[in-house]
Amino acid sequence: MPRAKEGEVLVRTKAATICMSDINDINYNPFDIKLPMIMGHEGAGVIEAVGPGVGGFSAGDEIAAHPVIPCGNCDSCKQGYAHLCDDMGHLGINIGGVFAEYFTLRADRVRKKPAGISFAAASLMEPVSVCIHAINRAGIKSGGNTLVIGDGPFGLITCKLLSKSDCGKLLLVGRHPFRMNCVDGAVTINEKETKDIVAEILAHTDGKGVDSAILCAGTAQAVDTAIAVLRARGTFCVFSAIKKATAVDLFRVHVKELNLCGSCNDSDCMDEALRLISAPGVDIERLITHKLPFDNWREAFRLAEFAKDEAIKVSMLFGEGTP
Repeated sequence: MPRAKEGEVLVRTKAATICMSDINDINYNPFDIKLPMIMGHEGAGVIEAVGPGVGGFSAGDEIAAHPVIPCGNCDSCKQGYAHLCDDMGHLGINIGGVFAEYFTLRADRVRKKPAGISFAAASLMEPVSVCIHAINRAGIKSGGNTLVIGDGPFGLITCKLLSKSDCGKLLLVGRHPFRMNCVDGAVTINEKETKDIVAEILAHTDGKGVDSAILCAGTAQAVDTAIAVLRARGTFCVFSAIKKATAVDLFRVHVKELNLCGSCNDSDCMDEALRLISAPGVDIERLITHKLPFDNWREAFRLAEFAKDEAIKVSMLFGEGTP
């Protein structure tokens, strides 16, 4: 049983949702996680105890957890980029994560769960937060065309948020009709069934292209597509990690004066994320296609990794009667 240290809360886990990065950590360990480590970083639960110096929370509070824990002292933190902390703590990477009955977390990385949402939905506070950050980085223009490439959970959440904004035409390029059908208000393009994706995007935008493109698929082809369809002074936001060095058509970047930016973690979007998860019409919880007892974790991981045509987000529930 972990104990809450000064400034921390002890949380009894109610829902822990699988992220593809959890699966990548298991398969490839790109962050050189030192074993053994309790994994998992998308979690929600009930505060069991509070450590010394914690105010605003008490035992019994239902909360959502944010896994990124900036140090507050490094150069990046002092510049206002705490989400890019040079000495970052992270649940499931260098701090015990949420795939357990209990976990501890610094209290400033916790938010009270709105009464109208489930623990599983609350566990998506961090995924929604990072999508908000990506949208902010992408320079979305009022009435401008926006492209999202990738129909994984992040691409779908991003589209759901954009569909409620004042962006113009929203286009989603993906590979799985089951997933793309979860997004209302977007033009969907199945890359497996489309011979010329660039031409298709241009056709849907009257030949103008898009003002913003958000990369939610880590492939060289997706990079080429985004660069090709961006309008002059458009913004290309690299949201998905790209594992290998990727060629970029810098001539197009030059002649169209494109803006290239990255998006990693989020700059304190937790409150906005919970507001949007709770907002009518956004329907983030629709993306949680499976809720399984934690004892069925093997099946949960199978669905999350391989069942692209029937599963999106898979949440593991702890305890009897978990809503």
